[in-house]
Amino acid sequence: MLHIHNTEGVVVMKKTLMTEAALTKLQLEFDELIEKRHQISEEIKRARGFGDLSENAEYHAAREAQSHNETDILKLKEILESYELVPEPSDKNTITISSKIKAKYLDSNEIEILTIVTKIESDPLNNMISNESPIGSVLMGKKIGDKVEAISPNGIVRIEVLEIL
Repeated sequence: MLHIHNTEGVVVMKKTLMTEAALTKLQLEFDELIEKRHQISEEIKRARGFGDLSENAEYHAAREAQSHNETDILKLKEILESYELVPEPSDKNTITISSKIKAKYLDSNEIEILTIVTKIESDPLNNMISNESPIGSVLMGKKIGDKVEAISPNGIVRIEVLEIL
């Protein structure tokens, strides 16, 4: 969650953009974490029965698992309480979130299929790039034939949009 100060100095929270698929995935993940919370609680109760807690490795492992799980629950809860659904693209000729495109890297002539997604769904190894990433942000709003430049960790990347699939 990004906190932004408006001109009056008031903190305004930026909503997390999310597709319907991402929302469903996060809700399932949240439900699993809640279920895991109950399992960890039972594990802590069981481990307490083993005696001296100061030397009880199972107890300490369960408490650490509980801490990680609660942190994950809080992170997801914050997202699920303040998200904004991304509308379905109305213009199939313009790159938006959920667009799948065929792109040509002009410096290497390599062609790739990229999908523009929200940062929650981002998976660069599977060519699912965030609309907030250097490449994703410059592709947003572009059309077939447009050429863009992005500053990536590997330097300047020049791309031509060949198709919007």
